[in-house]
Amino acid sequence: MKDKGKGTRLALIVATAAVVATSFAAVAVANNLDRQTATDAAREVARRDCHQTSGCKDYFVRGLHRVSKHKAIGKIHVISAKNGEKFDCTRQVVIKLDAVTGDINFATSPRRCKDLGPA
Repeated sequence: MKDKGKGTRLALIVATAAVVATSFAAVAVANNLDRQTATDAAREVARRDCHQTSGCKDYFVRGLHRVSKHKAIGKIHVISAKNGEKFDCTRQVVIKLDAVTGDINFATSPRRCKDLGPA
């Protein structure tokens, strides 16, 4: 009878260890920056930039790629028209995920605008 109790306790310990191990694995995966989250954050940055630009016609993200588990880099474009001229203003954007809090942060470079000719 004693052997049966030891086996039950061992099975309970193994099952508990398995549950604890899988819960840590789920948290580790959840704290990685996935492509869709990075793209959504970069589009939001481009949208804000568009709203702050007079004559904004369009905005989009190009070349966004992950460089680590928590960081993605790409370019945002804002197309605007002013005084009969069309401009394409670009910025580099860096999207970071804080692995501890889960917050999404971003940084942008200064704008570089290119004249695309008559609007």
